[in-house]
Amino acid sequence: MVKHGIFNLREHCKLRPGVPLKPMLAKPTKAITEVLDRFEGQTFTCEYKYDGERAQIHYVAKDTGEALSQSASGASKEVGKGVAAIFSRNSEDLSKKYPDVLAKLPTWVKEDTKSFVLDCESVAWDVNEKKVLPFQTLMTRKKKDVKVEDVKVKVCVFAFDLLYLNGEAIVHKSLRERRELMYKAFQPVEGEFAFATHMNSQELEDIQAFLDESVKASCEGLMVKMLDGEESGYEPSKRSRNWLKVCISTRLLSPST
Repeated sequence: MVKHGIFNLREHCKLRPGVPLKPMLAKPTKAITEVLDRFEGQTFTCEYKYDGERAQIHYVAKDTGEALSQSASGASKEVGKGVAAIFSRNSEDLSKKYPDVLAKLPTWVKEDTKSFVLDCESVAWDVNEKKVLPFQTLMTRKKKDVKVEDVKVKVCVFAFDLLYLNGEAIVHKSLRERRELMYKAFQPVEGEFAFATHMNSQELEDIQAFLDESVKASCEGLMVKMLDGEESGYEPSKRSRNWLKVCISTRLLSPST
């Protein structure tokens, strides 16, 4: 800021793997009709809101010209052909809590994906029933110095946004574009890595049905996000009206209520 001036920070202070950024947050809503009022005339998407721990995964392959910045001492770990780190929504190091996630990471990162920052949710997973487990189950895991062989509560990573890919910050791209890039960069692995379930209908009845499905899938409700245009960019460290949260207590309100 001293060297280049405050108005030039965007050009000289950029997102890079290894330096966690505060995540974009959603504003809570009281009704689905409130969502429709907010996004009237806009394209939006609905995603399951998973009941887990927000996680930001950073990765850089060794055969690139990039390096994983050491913003948090000891956070980065050797992972397959690269180096990775996991951070919480408060920028705390989660790498020692989720060594199993880091160990499996190479199986769901495609070969052409050389560096990334992924926004996701770490969710407790029932391996036998193949379903999401409550947040309380996830919290029974040890928080530090966890050994892969000692992990009893398995987790599945549900990815919902991509902030950086192959040397480029993509937070200013539309959510539709970021989602397409995310789908091309990673491959689902059952019980280990998946994309957040989403639906793009703008109809009230469809959204209500999707909300009901999310509850049956042991989720908290829905995240409703602006899909296209300038307002669909990723806004770090902000509780934005471009992301709305619909809780499971939400009920379909008729026009007369």
